Amino acid sequence: MSATVHWAQRAGTVYLTWEYVAAKDVTVTLSDAALSFSATVGDKQLAMADMALGGAIVPAESKWFANDRCVQAILKKAKVEWWDKLCADRAFKPFVKPDWSRWVEEDDAEYAGRINGIDFDGAGGDWDDEADSDDDDVPLDDLDVSVPKEPQ
Repeated sequence: MSATVHWAQRAGTVYLTWEYVAAKDVTVTLSDAALSFSATVGDKQLAMADMALGGAIVPAESKWFANDRCVQAILKKAKVEWWDKLCADRAFKPFVKPDWSRWVEEDDAEYAGRINGIDFDGAGGDWDDEADSDDDDVPLDDLDVSVPKEPQ
């Protein structure tokens, strides 16, 4: 039985998710331009054998893991580019679905770090990078004062 995979991408990465609860004996094999997946779910054997990818990947920098709810893989693309499709072989098309929770288009402002005209590219880094910051000098001993309750 063939497995169903959900996929999304960024310019340099492909995200894959096989949503199978309690999958056992999971194996994901990666090569430069293909992947294979197999797992046992209940009494069913699921597999995707030698699925040719839409572009080349770097297997040594790609990884996968399995937990109780799903199997996920993060593939590092060999070239920073957008793929038109996940797999080159049309035989796998019925088993490949978009992962809408991770999907972005290559021209999305959110992917580029711009939302409503604000550039967030530098956000999320070192928040306390001001040389003159005196946040550590604020006395906190007055915070232990109890507040009386209002009468009912």
